[in-house]
Amino acid sequence: MSAIKPIPPVAIEKPKAKVWNGARAIAEAVKVADVDVIAAYPIRPYTGIMNSLASMIANGEFTADIIVADSEHSQFEVVKHASAVGARVFAGSSGVGLAFAAEPIIVTALSQLPVVAAIGTRALDDPGNFGMEWSDALMFRDFGWLISWAKTVQEAADMTLVAYRVAEDRRVLLPHFIALDGAAITHVATPVVPVTKQQATEFLPPYRPPYRIDPQDGPVTKAQHIAPSLIGPEQRKTIDVAQKRSKQVIAEAWKDFAKYTGREYPPFLETIGMEDAEFALIGMGAYMKDIELVASRLRSKGYKVGTVRLRYVRPFPAEELINALGGVKAAGVIEFGYSFGSPFGTGSLYHEVATSLYEADTKPTLLDFLFLGGREPTVEHFTQLAEKVIESAHKKPQKKTYWLTLRGEDI
Repeated sequence: MSAIKPIPPVAIEKPKAKVWNGARAIAEAVKVADVDVIAAYPIRPYTGIMNSLASMIANGEFTADIIVADSEHSQFEVVKHASAVGARVFAGSSGVGLAFAAEPIIVTALSQLPVVAAIGTRALDDPGNFGMEWSDALMFRDFGWLISWAKTVQEAADMTLVAYRVAEDRRVLLPHFIALDGAAITHVATPVVPVTKQQATEFLPPYRPPYRIDPQDGPVTKAQHIAPSLIGPEQRKTIDVAQKRSKQVIAEAWKDFAKYTGREYPPFLETIGMEDAEFALIGMGAYMKDIELVASRLRSKGYKVGTVRLRYVRPFPAEELINALGGVKAAGVIEFGYSFGSPFGTGSLYHEVATSLYEADTKPTLLDFLFLGGREPTVEHFTQLAEKVIESAHKKPQKKTYWLTLRGEDI
């Protein structure tokens, strides 16, 4: 399969910044990506994306088929089939809505259909918890989807365009989630420099599926009622290979994105102060801004604290993480997702980090800090956990997992 040819340097346009929230910024990126089919069904905090796209289409800003489905399940069925016949598509959801769509979400990956979807991360209710958690997105980390995680509104918009570029590459052909921390990204407005239509057109090649389902191409089907004895294991191995290939494609895509926009991102990890760090704070998403502030304050007091922010959880950047944490005495994982009954009661992200460090020559003391149930953490909470990480380098911690926003005792 042919790779995308390197793109020569181009003159960078400098559009004026707009003040958009994350929902609007994602919608603007979808607009310039020349999407053909959008499937919509409301559930907060994703709903704002759907509303923005519907308004843009109604106002004639761009042309696409927007289909308001009868449920999240139908919503993901719509984009799955539209992608199969050759359309560039978009969908999104949150919380239990995303869980309800599990069947088509799983089949989309096994069918190798490059659907791009946004997740406004939200607690899995009942009853009606609208707080921010990661467990809705992380429940799909093992089924073949690529998953990136934005820290800012700007990054969320940029990740959307890059998601199409990566997902549709013939070396990958996998669906892609862009995870946005509910409210903290979806509803907060900040200055955003938009990607222009010209930039998007030059950066993002047209979607030309190699195996679309179309009578003109002859009878084709994939991942439908297969015989395990014939292709079951091979089908899953294909997904495994595509995930492995995606790392190179992701790196290439972000490098080319910088050529057109002037905005440079490290492909997989963003590190701050890790060159000489003795202590590391590891996390994802919008609250990393607060964690970086805490690390900076502690450095001013003489503690060599650095931060590591994951930009992708699938594919997981294990090698990059091992390199970033070399020489660190102690590290803390900060996360908003649970894994009840897991070893030491830790969260999903901790499992990924600990598994990666198993292969490292030296291993820091590793603690986990859970912020669950949607109760918003503060800078004081992040300061407390950083102090526990520093203390753990000199004194064996009482336990591995800490809940810092409980009203009662953490037992």
